[in-house]
Amino acid sequence: MNTLTGRSAVVTGGTDGIGAATALELRARGAEVTIVGRSATKADAIVARAAALPGPGSLRAISADLSLMRTARDVGERLADELGHIDLLLNAVGILITRTAHTEEGIELDFAVGYLSRFVILETLAERGALRLEGRVITIAASGREVPKFARMEFHDLVAVEARTGMTSHGQAQLANDLLTAQAAARYGIIAIGYGPGAVDTSIRREVPDLIRAIMKPFYARRTRRPEDVGRQLADIFADPALQPGDTAFFDRDGRFPTPAFIADDQRQADLLRASLILADKALTPR
Repeated sequence: MNTLTGRSAVVTGGTDGIGAATALELRARGAEVTIVGRSATKADAIVARAAALPGPGSLRAISADLSLMRTARDVGERLADELGHIDLLLNAVGILITRTAHTEEGIELDFAVGYLSRFVILETLAERGALRLEGRVITIAASGREVPKFARMEFHDLVAVEARTGMTSHGQAQLANDLLTAQAAARYGIIAIGYGPGAVDTSIRREVPDLIRAIMKPFYARRTRRPEDVGRQLADIFADPALQPGDTAFFDRDGRFPTPAFIADDQRQADLLRASLILADKALTPR
């Protein structure tokens, strides 16, 4: 087991699924972990489980609704103020919905939770000087070795970006996360890592209608992993000595792979950044 003793770690979406499993694994390896999640009840349960683990390390929780960018900004400011710097950040917060829904700030719900909140937290941490050259940020997304044609979307047209809803918006959020990872090392001065977990036995599909879940099941059932298995792999990546400051790396369950050509495109990355800044400003501007 690679030790992470004394490392400051933050896990968004840390009260359930991959986030919770990884937070507990990081705590078991000696990290000082802060989890961020919406459910205070689930957070308390994770804190209690962590307290029973032997050895150094700690785990505490911040309860927050990351569908709101005001809250995401507040969380980033609080983390910077309380921790000073962050060595390890896992962006695991996310949802999967098929319906059309928007937040009170006017952002499509899936995109707000699964991408824009992550962006706002990163921007806030960077502004506060909480991200270090040796810091590692792992962002969970689609992160496939090739972006299939049906999943390719563009971000230069803000009207089109805002019009996407349901499963299309979920796919847009996954793509946006990978495009953010591809430019994060240069923008934030970190080690940027994109990770595609594949099929994992979590509750993320709980809002998907039963019929759609039944149709989807044959495509992922045989290769479905437990969150704990993913958590161990993510902890190994956090501790990987081969990763150096300034690196951009993509991983899936089978290991590291080159940045896909669709994701490596500089103009596409710039289009996403522009759209992200505009949408974040829209959400954060008082109405």
